[in-house]
Amino acid sequence: MKVYSPSQTAEWMRCPMMRALRKEGWVSKWGAKRDLAATIGQAFAAGVGTYNNFRKTNPLMPVRGVNVERTRLAVSSVDVAKAVMHRRLEEMEKLGFVLTSGEEDELYMTQMEKRVVKAVSTYVYEDPMPDDWQIVDIEESLGEAAGNARPDLVIRNPQGLHMVDYKSKVQLLARYEAKTKGDYANSHQMLHYGHFGKLHYGEDLAGYYIGLSVFEPRFRVDWVPYPYNSETLKTWAATTPAAWATM
Repeated sequence: MKVYSPSQTAEWMRCPMMRALRKEGWVSKWGAKRDLAATIGQAFAAGVGTYNNFRKTNPLMPVRGVNVERTRLAVSSVDVAKAVMHRRLEEMEKLGFVLTSGEEDELYMTQMEKRVVKAVSTYVYEDPMPDDWQIVDIEESLGEAAGNARPDLVIRNPQGLHMVDYKSKVQLLARYEAKTKGDYANSHQMLHYGHFGKLHYGEDLAGYYIGLSVFEPRFRVDWVPYPYNSETLKTWAATTPAAWATM
């Protein structure tokens, strides 16, 4: 049986018709601020991924803070992030993408690069990842048998092996924070990583982290921990193939 990636499976679960149309090349030209925010998130992830690759291969990292060495890393990471952002905006322009909120979204678009530059630079200068986290893999495929799923990070810390996924919010009001973090518990995506990650790395996973990055008013990253429950993983593994068979 073919295994589909977490994103494809989640899209099918939300709306099978939407996935079928997307597979045939149909894409909505109508968008809003959430589409621009998603582009910011993609750019941020690309920039942070560039920095994480450097951290993985260089055990002796420069001192945190604004200094010459970190500035070099920030510039390289920001360049990658901006390239991803502009490439996505060009794709949207070619599609004839129309923003539904008019001037408000146009203003938001003019602020996108500034937000990306600030977020990626701050991440590099402050490096919020704990020092006792060893980066094992960065966007490493868990294999074709896993639908080529690619966790943002796989790390090892004193508690064991963990999957890590970055999520970003331009802003996150306090009254929505608990619900937002609760929504990531036992998410299909992270259960997929947990099941196939155990097979790929040959060991039990201690859990997973969501790196919740909030850009404004002040940039921060919350490493939100979640345990893997063995019974939940078994239930997921027993029920999800029915969706793949239908897809």
